Amino acid sequence: MGVVEPQETRRLSLLSDLSERVPYAVRGLPVYARCDSLSIYDYRCACHWHRDLEFVRVVSGTMRYFVNGAVTRLAAGEGLVVNSSRLHYGFSPDRQEARFSCAVIGPQLVEGFSQGVAARCERAFAQDMDDALFLSPDVDWQRNVLMDIDRIVEQLHGDRRLRPSEVGRPMDDAADLDPLPAAMTAIGLIDQVLDRFRPAAASDSVISDATVPDPVAPASDDQRDRLTVLHMTGLIQRRFAEPLSLDDIAAAGSVGRSRCCALFRRYVGRTPNEYLADRRLEEAKRLLDGTNGSVAEIARACGFASSSYFISVFRRRTGLTPKAYRAR
Repeated sequence: MGVVEPQETRRLSLLSDLSERVPYAVRGLPVYARCDSLSIYDYRCACHWHRDLEFVRVVSGTMRYFVNGAVTRLAAGEGLVVNSSRLHYGFSPDRQEARFSCAVIGPQLVEGFSQGVAARCERAFAQDMDDALFLSPDVDWQRNVLMDIDRIVEQLHGDRRLRPSEVGRPMDDAADLDPLPAAMTAIGLIDQVLDRFRPAAASDSVISDATVPDPVAPASDDQRDRLTVLHMTGLIQRRFAEPLSLDDIAAAGSVGRSRCCALFRRYVGRTPNEYLADRRLEEAKRLLDGTNGSVAEIARACGFASSSYFISVFRRRTGLTPKAYRAR
């Protein structure tokens, strides 16, 4: 049958990496906003990064948010702002349902306003600044941010509730809504948080329940480590369909195998091979949902050595065979 061609995607793919872009809802407006259930992502969103700021508010239930090696527990009503170019993902370790609003806003929306605004962005996004800001409804400015997260979701999608089968599809009603209110809210969200980011060593803005293996390295070393991880994860995102060895991944970061594994443990919370498997499975789910390709074709398209190995890994990670997943 040849190359698998997608027909219609029903899952949200990785928001961004070294080669992908955030799927903004309105042309010319760098804003993505959605309210979703964690179960749609199999209780673990794909680990990813993007230059955009990410704003999250938990609507119901509880979930964890991993950001550059630290994990923050978020209860209903609480939220998080993930800084630019930080590896992150939301998950539930015990696979409990949570519903959350998420707004992803590109800084290009405001950087061109003036040199002063561009300088504020550059300062806030530096790798030695806070990775994330915790949002509590008990703090006035944080409560305002939390309300604006829900507001921008409604402004882009109205009162319409998404059915699970619609997740990942372009919103048909987005073109019918006036984008200007969402643009104003997005600008306000960025303005409210830009100057809240502080040098990471002097800040306790994120309450984490993770145990960081070692004390924080000097900012220059830490920054180099983060960039190294971005290069290695970027290689996986671009070339996951090809045979990739640990040596290949380590070479992308110009480090040895042991250093590669240590950096993945610290900043990604996964081994390099686990991260590679995650990316391949994410693509496999997308193709199972959005194409009529056979299991063998999808296995090859996602970089699995054989159909039997693909089926084994898929069942171990999801509890379903690929065919059962497609038919669910």
